[in-house]
Amino acid sequence: MLTSISCLALSLTCLGTNPESATIEFLITVPSDTPKGAEVYLTGSLPALGGWSLPGMRTKQWKDGRYYAKVETPVGTRIEYKVTQGSWEPVEKDAAGGEIGNRTYTVEGPARIEIVVARWAGAAKGSGMKKGKTLTGDVRYHESFASKHLGNSRTIAVYLPPGYEKDTRRRYPVLYMHDGQNLFDASTSFIGVEWQADEAAERMIKSGEIEPLIIVGLYNTPERMTEYSPDFDEDRQAGGKGDAYAKFLVEEVRPFVDKTYRTKPGRADSGVAGSSMGGLISLHICRKYPKVFSRCGVISPALMWNDRSILKHLESDHKWLKGMRVWVDMGSEEGRQVPGFSSALKDTRRLAKILDDAGLEQDRDYRYLEVSGGQHNEAAWAARFDQVLEFFFPAK
Repeated sequence: MLTSISCLALSLTCLGTNPESATIEFLITVPSDTPKGAEVYLTGSLPALGGWSLPGMRTKQWKDGRYYAKVETPVGTRIEYKVTQGSWEPVEKDAAGGEIGNRTYTVEGPARIEIVVARWAGAAKGSGMKKGKTLTGDVRYHESFASKHLGNSRTIAVYLPPGYEKDTRRRYPVLYMHDGQNLFDASTSFIGVEWQADEAAERMIKSGEIEPLIIVGLYNTPERMTEYSPDFDEDRQAGGKGDAYAKFLVEEVRPFVDKTYRTKPGRADSGVAGSSMGGLISLHICRKYPKVFSRCGVISPALMWNDRSILKHLESDHKWLKGMRVWVDMGSEEGRQVPGFSSALKDTRRLAKILDDAGLEQDRDYRYLEVSGGQHNEAAWAARFDQVLEFFFPAK
């Protein structure tokens, strides 16, 4: 396990062998309103990036629409850079069109840096990641879905794969996800930045990278923190409805989805995933219902909740993990961004060790990923969601 973490070097991939220099890859996702065929550049402090002289390094566009570039630089180098279209107008902006500081990264070893540009300078108000409906493919809504277990209601959004209506005999695996309003549509998502889960699934299914699946997004409510926490946190004076939320998913949502859509309802074809508190509750749900779910997506999890009680429980009881497929990740910048996340990497490494102790094998039964420069936001999760899909639902 320690070898795997060292190899990652807070990155996605091991790229090269020279200990005195390292290859740094950049993978850039641009706003949906970027002109077709636009040239995208990295402009920054390295000579290869132009030394802040425009236009900088030209990137190469991949077939999936993302842009790619790489540089070789000595270990220990601190890189500052921004994404542009060859000039400062347009240069990348935040989702609201405001200025953002220079992106920075200190080279510790080979790494791939994934970047999501929220908006370009000069874009009209409402453009970029947030512009009306941004749905791709077949997404259906079930509003005011009531829960007896929680005593409230919410919207449920369901993404259906290409060909769903044509092949009426086919059934599909299902991934249930929390914070559903952030998954598919920028107009409903937090600060207008979505996960682009529909775009990722649509692209990867059509290219044959993953098997077709259904994604069910459960919107959160004002009770999010309480519903997404397994137990009561004395320091925060909050939480504790995690069991009721788990019952809501298993006993109310899942039967409805199985009845309404052509699902594969068995354990082998069912997963649950989420980020932050959603990652915490996903782990708790799978622990409570290991006979219902076989895939568990623990993305940037809030493992610090209630003095890391979830980790303590898992260290004393991890037999249920056998036969589970688990994704765990954390960005290197999340501990600096979010109160309470100061030990985020330490906590996820502790979880990875628990998976090892449970007899799970890295890259077969679970994948642990430390994302270099990764932040705690929807843009960061969008940048790696395709990897989650590929790990859980590889093409057969």
